[in-house]
Amino acid sequence: MNISELVGSKLPEIKKLLFSEAEEKFEDAKLVDGTIVRYESLEIGAALSVVGEDGEVVPAPDGEHELESGDIVRTEGGVIVEIMSPEPVEEEAEEEVEEEMAAEEVAAFDPEAFKLDIMDSVATLIQSEVAKFAKTEKVSDIEKAVGLITDIVEKMAATPKEEPSKKVSNPFNKGIDYTEMVEKMRAITKK
Repeated sequence: MNISELVGSKLPEIKKLLFSEAEEKFEDAKLVDGTIVRYESLEIGAALSVVGEDGEVVPAPDGEHELESGDIVRTEGGVIVEIMSPEPVEEEAEEEVEEEMAAEEVAAFDPEAFKLDIMDSVATLIQSEVAKFAKTEKVSDIEKAVGLITDIVEKMAATPKEEPSKKVSNPFNKGIDYTEMVEKMRAITKK
């Protein structure tokens, strides 16, 4: 099999692996007003869409949207920028709150502990993003495509090279002998 046949036979598979759309799984949820919204995952940076009565899906308008679960999602340009979970409401008398605040000691600010907390949070976030990326099927498709491309390149490199049938003259060669100049340059670089 020559290189052209090899590339021709593998190219459709490579295109399919690299350029096919991955099947996305969306979830539907209802807002407190009954509107249906759709998202791939309820997280910051994910797209949030509104499903109309006619089934048309459009990006969610900018603003806050309260889900039936109680979560409030704030969007800008159809993208989730903030998720606020409902906080349990504690009903205590103001006097009790003031007494508790007075009884608590104010801890001194520890910059090292604060730095460690921030670093732990960032590390956790990075790990979750890497894990989420690694779970996608698209990664394995890309790995397969790279493997196929590597096979083609290896076979191209192993193909014997043929000597040209006709020697092409260099149009820039004016018959000047540069050997003397090359020797002088070598002598200078050795010094």
